[in-house]
Amino acid sequence: MARLKWLRPGRLFLIGVALVIAVFLFRNAVKKTPADYYVLKPIDLNYTILANSTVDLPKPLDMTFLQDGIIQAIEIKDGDRVARGQKLIALDDFEARRNLAISADSLKSAEMKLKNAREEILPNLKEKLNEYEVNLEQARVMLKRYRNVEASGGISRAELEKAEKEYQRALSQFNQQKLELENISRSGLLADLENQVSIARAQYELAARRLENSRIHAPFDGSVLKVHVQPGQKVTAATKAVTLLETAPWQLVLNVDQRELPFLKSGLPAVVIMDAYPDMKIDGRVSYVCTEVDKEKNTCELRIEIRDDKGVIKHGMAGKAEILAAKFEKAAALPSRFVKRDAGGNFVWLWDGRKAALTKVDVRPVGERWVLAESLAEGSVVLDADIRAAAAKLRPGKEVAAPR
Repeated sequence: MARLKWLRPGRLFLIGVALVIAVFLFRNAVKKTPADYYVLKPIDLNYTILANSTVDLPKPLDMTFLQDGIIQAIEIKDGDRVARGQKLIALDDFEARRNLAISADSLKSAEMKLKNAREEILPNLKEKLNEYEVNLEQARVMLKRYRNVEASGGISRAELEKAEKEYQRALSQFNQQKLELENISRSGLLADLENQVSIARAQYELAARRLENSRIHAPFDGSVLKVHVQPGQKVTAATKAVTLLETAPWQLVLNVDQRELPFLKSGLPAVVIMDAYPDMKIDGRVSYVCTEVDKEKNTCELRIEIRDDKGVIKHGMAGKAEILAAKFEKAAALPSRFVKRDAGGNFVWLWDGRKAALTKVDVRPVGERWVLAESLAEGSVVLDADIRAAAAKLRPGKEVAAPR
């Protein structure tokens, strides 16, 4: 009867529950956790860098007037092709041309006066100075002779005094002529004429600039995006006249993580897909790699030059660029998510067919998605599991295929 008490339904239920729990715990203890795995094989890895991009160069150029005026002529319209130096828009230039003619005459007159002074007045003054110098020398010789004769009693004192007066007169003429020549050469008439020429030339250049500023010329070969004015309109120096776009290869600007810098250089091939034309691939090449890194974003600016825009690219369009940064042939490449990192270095979970083992490994990053694991043997099976996982519970699950 005592044995039958143990077989009561309530106790049988509890025993059954305990057995189920025990079986569950046992199975859970011995159950293996499947992990994605990758079989290391030599592959040809084309490492590409992907980034969003914007068509940024060349930028449209808004040209404004440099002075006030009334528009006389507009020689272009929206969509026209223009050549460098071509006249686009002209203000009424009657007053500017008149002022230029007047200033040109003033400059010519001042230059003629200066030329006359240099070629006629100065030579005449120098010739007269030479003449006075000869007279002075003759008077000096005569005075010296008279002094010697007067000392011997050959002439009277009055005659000697006359010779002295003649010498003083000749000396005074010479000094006055020399002073006049020096004044004209350095600070007198000649300097004044040179100053007049300088002022006249400045006025002429100012008038020529004002005449030039009455016209707008194309600074480069390009096309007219928009004409903002019309003939007869009164404008100021701040008025927008025309918007031009230079004829030059399109430049797409993109920003990539600074960790990509070891793979970046000018000339790398790229493929661009514009958002407006998702089915069209456009070839390009890297034309610029940043000279400094954005410290806030940790990014590097790149530019991709497009030679053949297929007639669809417009300034400001957005798209995506794929840059072929490097090629690795027969490389021991491993997806970077299989590499586990901690303070001790880089580790991978290796499966030897029976169990998993956490193994330290040397790897070389190739961007964010791949590493080169040259220290691992070909055919190694690498598991994707947490670095703190229990080795005894790991087993291979789904295989991750190598890229084709």
